[in-house]
Amino acid sequence: MKFQNFLATDLVVLWKRWRETSTFFISKPKPYFISHWFFVLFVLQAFIFYSLTAESKPIHPPEGDGITIIVEKGQTLSIISKTYLDDPRKWKELLKSNQIDNPNLIIPGMKLWIPKSLGKKPLADLQRYTGKTEVLKVSQKSSDWAGATMGEGLYAKDEVRTFKDSEAQFLLLSGSRFEITENSHVIMEKGKSDTEPDELYLRKGRIRSIIQKKPSANQRMFLLKTDSAISEVRGTDFLTEVDPSGNTTLSCYEGLVAVSAQNVTVNVPSGFATFVEKGKPPLKPFSLPDPPKPKEE
Repeated sequence: MKFQNFLATDLVVLWKRWRETSTFFISKPKPYFISHWFFVLFVLQAFIFYSLTAESKPIHPPEGDGITIIVEKGQTLSIISKTYLDDPRKWKELLKSNQIDNPNLIIPGMKLWIPKSLGKKPLADLQRYTGKTEVLKVSQKSSDWAGATMGEGLYAKDEVRTFKDSEAQFLLLSGSRFEITENSHVIMEKGKSDTEPDELYLRKGRIRSIIQKKPSANQRMFLLKTDSAISEVRGTDFLTEVDPSGNTTLSCYEGLVAVSAQNVTVNVPSGFATFVEKGKPPLKPFSLPDPPKPKEE
């Protein structure tokens, strides 16, 4: 209907204006013939655009159910499905949710609703936090930090930061848990494939990681990255701290952590720690000090 109205009104006006501004070409048959075909091409382009937009229907998703994205130039339906859906093969369900019958209707600038049921599962959920804690939802193309929300899902590339006298705890989809203390900044990352371990980047501050053990002792379960080192984890409880200079200290309380930097790897067992100065290999593991004894009454 929208396209029919366009043909009945706007095209007539455009044709009259075209004739008025083309007097120079009218006196010369060949140039006028060329200008006429330019107008025909314009009409065909208008037909394609309005026939596409006329079939799309605005969707008003339930509040809090999924996210709404804007299709960018160069994005195809397969790219959108791979980026936002838990299963790229669900692109047909995405069209159905948006009441779109023709895949060719996906054009730059239009809005698409990604329901929670179709969207990717978060890498972690925010379990609790105290004080001022903020989240940057890079996965949703956000460029502004916002206050954290209890139970909030974190996806690949999302960032979390704490301020003075604040801390936060997250639960990974795999069942592992990590806690960040005050003045810390972490970034969620994802392995290259579903078989690769989840990754976390500690930009600054301190994080305690309690990794869920898996059946295979040789299977990599988690990678913790800093500016100066990469820690490969196999079922452990360990503490990692990054100082203002980017140096890393890792203390292992249970299990084993392989710490690598500058093509050198050291295995840090339970009760030991290592220090990695930025740009240098990790130090040989050294014993952790004995934990403080409880005071006698």
